[in-house]
Amino acid sequence: MLSCVIVDDEQLALNILIKYVERTPFLELKMASTNALEAQTYIQQNNIDIVFLDIQMPDLDGISFLTSLSSPPKVIFTTAYDQYALKGYELEIVDYLLKPISFERFLKASNKTLQLKDHSEQKLMPDAIWVKADYQQKKVVLSDILFVEGLKDYVKIYTYSGLIMTKLNLKNFHLKLPNSQFIRVHRSFIVNLSKITSVQKSRLYIEEREIPVSEPYWDQLSNTLHL
Repeated sequence: MLSCVIVDDEQLALNILIKYVERTPFLELKMASTNALEAQTYIQQNNIDIVFLDIQMPDLDGISFLTSLSSPPKVIFTTAYDQYALKGYELEIVDYLLKPISFERFLKASNKTLQLKDHSEQKLMPDAIWVKADYQQKKVVLSDILFVEGLKDYVKIYTYSGLIMTKLNLKNFHLKLPNSQFIRVHRSFIVNLSKITSVQKSRLYIEEREIPVSEPYWDQLSNTLHL
């Protein structure tokens, strides 16, 4: 499945794309909005595979929207204007759909994104990462990590082997971890999905340690664990 977001300031265009997503079995709609700023916030707080993104919008145009994301998902531009195509491909978008968009063309672009995801997942996942701690580079085995806690410009890595502290903010540390194995559940916590023993609405437990789960991250955690 590909989780997706649709962003278009025109409600009619938004409704058409919503119907296209509903007809596509491997797409799961997480959000559809005419408000680019609202969608931007949602994408920053959730792991999304693909964004169907209009370009000419008030407040925040599609190109600025894309370049503002530190770790953007795959993007398919959906627009009535062809003059942005070159810029779009410079930004490594998946496809560029000109309105009016047929379902066949929409499906072709979506399939292209699915193939890219499948190819990426076939690559060997790292079994360890290296972090600077105690004036040396330390190897941290991913399967040994229980959870990670962010403290301003430092992170505390809780492992079966003990506690490791490294000077790195939580957002940048998250980029080192495979999304299939680790998930952010709070502004200060990332957890290893395989180590979770129980879950409640506002907390989860790992090795009898209580980890808070904040509301902006609950839906993603719930969907990932199929709760």
